[in-house]
Amino acid sequence: MPEVRVEVTDDEILLINDLVTVEVRLNRGTYAIRSSGQEVVDAAVTVVTADGSIFSTRGEDLEFVGTKDATRGKGLTAFFSRETAETEPEVHLLITLCENESYIGVRAEVQNLAVAPLRVRELRPLDGGVWSGKGPGLRFYKHGWQSWSPTIVLDCDGEDIASPPPVVGPGTQPPAAPARFVSDGVAAVVDPATYQGVVCGFVSAADQFSHVIFDRSTGSLTAISHADEIEVRHRDVLSSEELYVELANEPVQSLLRFGETLGTEMDALVPEEVSSGWCSWYYYWQGISEAEFIANLDHIAANRDELPFDYVQLDDGYQAEIGDWLIPNEKFPHGMKWLADQVHERRFKAGIWLAPFIAGERSALYAEHPEWFVQSPEGGPALAIQNWGQSCYALDLANPEVIEHIRSVFRTICIDWGYDYVKIDFIYGGAIDGIRHDPNVTRAQVYRRGLEAIREVVGSRFILACGNPQAASVGLVDGARVGPDVAPYWHPFNRRQPDFIHSDPAAINSIRNSINRFWMHNRLWANDPDCLLVRDTDIALSGDEVRTLATVIAMTGGMVLSSDNLPKLSRERQRIISQMLPPHGVSAMPLDMFHAGDVPRVFVQECGTHYLMALFNWEDAEAVVGTGMPEGDWHLFEFWGQEYVGIVNGGLATKVPGRGWFETSVPGRGCRLFRVTPVADHPLVVGSTLHFSQGLAEISSETWDGTTLAIVLTPVACADGSIYVWKDGEVVEVPVTGLRERRTITV
Repeated sequence: MPEVRVEVTDDEILLINDLVTVEVRLNRGTYAIRSSGQEVVDAAVTVVTADGSIFSTRGEDLEFVGTKDATRGKGLTAFFSRETAETEPEVHLLITLCENESYIGVRAEVQNLAVAPLRVRELRPLDGGVWSGKGPGLRFYKHGWQSWSPTIVLDCDGEDIASPPPVVGPGTQPPAAPARFVSDGVAAVVDPATYQGVVCGFVSAADQFSHVIFDRSTGSLTAISHADEIEVRHRDVLSSEELYVELANEPVQSLLRFGETLGTEMDALVPEEVSSGWCSWYYYWQGISEAEFIANLDHIAANRDELPFDYVQLDDGYQAEIGDWLIPNEKFPHGMKWLADQVHERRFKAGIWLAPFIAGERSALYAEHPEWFVQSPEGGPALAIQNWGQSCYALDLANPEVIEHIRSVFRTICIDWGYDYVKIDFIYGGAIDGIRHDPNVTRAQVYRRGLEAIREVVGSRFILACGNPQAASVGLVDGARVGPDVAPYWHPFNRRQPDFIHSDPAAINSIRNSINRFWMHNRLWANDPDCLLVRDTDIALSGDEVRTLATVIAMTGGMVLSSDNLPKLSRERQRIISQMLPPHGVSAMPLDMFHAGDVPRVFVQECGTHYLMALFNWEDAEAVVGTGMPEGDWHLFEFWGQEYVGIVNGGLATKVPGRGWFETSVPGRGCRLFRVTPVADHPLVVGSTLHFSQGLAEISSETWDGTTLAIVLTPVACADGSIYVWKDGEVVEVPVTGLRERRTITV
């Protein structure tokens, strides 16, 4: 196995493996990264203190202190120190390079040499590194702070998009500036013409929130780890989070590697199976009642085979007030324990929603304990959100009394009432700016204190986070919402507020984030792409839009949560839910992520014997959507239309339909979902209508013995449908009925 090598000269230190070279210029205080025919050069390490003082390695001498074994993988961490006067803080640079890895890790450290405490605002492990790919036509992957924050790919020839609180963390959000693009936690800059790019993000997140900034005018990258002006005492050392930098020829794959590294560093909780269930919110809203909940529960129980849900979840609308989670309102006369018992009696797991880190001004909690809330520097409680017709304030998670209160709430919900699943919403509130009980903790640290208290009480029960700062939640939640609220309409209801145009509830906003955060699923947690809405009444979504939403949710491999009035659904619309169950659990990849548009149009998933290819049209009118095809000859079967398209020849780069390039007409805001099967010289399955994966879930095996094709079927939620088989130059439809046990059919 190739080793990491260190080469030392008078003014340079080189760290080298077979994929990456890192060059540290000791007499300039800068470093460079070279890989894949690209480079980032002239990068420095910088520390910014609370009073605005800047201490940078750029233009200063660095001392090479030595190396030690890397804590992750087989490799080395090289340690450098900025030579400084005794009156200044000492700045350190740590670079990690491992064997056979195409990325490096970078940390910035500051040591306070003065007797007086030092308050640190920012640590920049990468400051002003210039990427060699700068030029026209670049694309920027912008990642959002919390669930609802826009995660989008932007043209660098344009400008960044604006987002106000609570979609961004207000105190450390860099102000808007021309030609500057800002991303939370991780970013990518890619040249779509060459598909080369740089992926840069923080793979630890327990102590500090972070940003990555790209300046189009200079082609430079800066990565900031926010220390929130906490105090560093005499001789103490404060470290930034660890930065991941990769120069990539396949940036989509690089995002996957970034996700795997972040998950490993943060001890991610990834469920063995992806969950499904029903949620009350997107039909009943706050009007949900005990009677309506039981009506849906009874329908699910009566249709258990077609709706094999894991969880039945009560959402917002049961509580007396926001913050008074243990006091049900008059719509739930039997109380919350009784409701959980009803779910358990029908052999499902019970879920419940709450927003544990905030409380409304009308709540008993706020009236009884106003001292428990984060305070504004201007005086009074700090506003977390204006919602539910009132101001809502954030609980101070640095206060031990508040942490004990949170433990008590979850002991009642999970242990006394018996809920198996908690959806914790608006939890960014634990990380808002303000004055806290303990001034010497960062927002990330205090936010995690709240999550740790919840996890301590609920144990192995499922925690679904929503409205959560993304990276800082890893390791403490089982699932996480990755986008804004879905809605029974396509565009935001009020499109006249441009600051919220990408984060307000809307189907397209939920879809955009769910696709663009594909790399998180099964690496950080189970992705929650938000709820599936399939009804054809009380909804503004067209049939094409419903199928698009269903396809995105299914192809993400994430949680499948239905949110309709189930007893009112037609059999046809309920079948859409069934065709997605059980969830197959693996996310597709957006092949054209860094090409034109802010939502990818080509989403592809490998399924062993075949792959799935979803083609989306995000325009309002019908349009032709095309994609290159891999080498070989392929059968194409379209799922929603139950149509065998034909054989497509792949492998050529030219955009000629049928020869390496496939294109098809797709309705406005619609999609087409294809099973793509390699052509063989014998009969084989080319399509199925039993499950959206078209064979991954419902076909255990298919065997051709020279005369007969034997297909072993496994029961899924849909018991009735068809398998389509290519035989003797044509496609044969094989009806399947009553599939409730393993069965072999022959063709």
